[in-house]
Amino acid sequence: MNRQYYHICADGDDARYFITGDKDFLAAINIVALCAANTRVSVVAFCLEDTHPHFLLYGTVEECSRFKALFEDLYRRYAAETRKKGPKLVLHCEMYPIGDDESYLRNVTVYTIIQPTKDGKHVMPYDYRWGTGSLYFRNGFYTPVWLFDEEGKICQPVRFRDLTVQCCREMIHSRSLSIPDDWWVCNGIVLPTNYVDIARFESIYQTHNCFRVFFSNNRKKEEEILLRMAKARGILLEDGEAREKCGDECKTAFGTRDPRRLSSEQRIRLAQILRSKYRMTFRQIATCVRLPESEIRIYVP
Repeated sequence: MNRQYYHICADGDDARYFITGDKDFLAAINIVALCAANTRVSVVAFCLEDTHPHFLLYGTVEECSRFKALFEDLYRRYAAETRKKGPKLVLHCEMYPIGDDESYLRNVTVYTIIQPTKDGKHVMPYDYRWGTGSLYFRNGFYTPVWLFDEEGKICQPVRFRDLTVQCCREMIHSRSLSIPDDWWVCNGIVLPTNYVDIARFESIYQTHNCFRVFFSNNRKKEEEILLRMAKARGILLEDGEAREKCGDECKTAFGTRDPRRLSSEQRIRLAQILRSKYRMTFRQIATCVRLPESEIRIYVP
């Protein structure tokens, strides 16, 4: 199976009610752990902000898509159960393949962890509690940021298996999924050191100095990332217009306006036409041609 890097994030305007307080941050970071434990992906880096999450994953398109869908589903369920009033959470992440450009991969990797600093928070990435910036290129012994309590005292981690059943369920917000019994927990957080692929992150830069150079992300590098994301995302048409264009192209290519009458191969061809001619988003194409988005991403450039 073809494995590669994927950048996953949500639109900050759409998901602006993603995090409403520390309890949400705590739930979100533990749901990341749950997703890591139940998918075959390498979590290279992530950062959770008030308005949206960022992930850098390594794996097949199917498994990375599953991670994305699982995170969305679990966090939406958590929000629905805990928010009885107020605006409804909108959370839909996009998944962007990184490709073979090594320099671009390095830009995206550091872009993932510098989000809080870039967006004006008074914290450096290596001190940010809700991201993985503190894990990389650390020499010798150090104390992970998650081990400090609110008073700055260092707490002792415990194994997940040593917690009560009720505590475990409240921590990971799931009855049907779980994490390995030997994973470490501290201050109510399933520690990212259990599952983040630190070695893979460091291999992207290879040396401390290379990481330092890319860590100083500038406006030009950020604009390149945003431009590529926009190009990969495509154009979101009105649903009615998208269905109309899909019907037109389906009629021209296959003699029917109904994609449900097509074989899987014909639907994939129709998806390729829609992407090529109209730059529709993968999500909208998947809805129009009645195929899973993960399948669309495999066969549609």
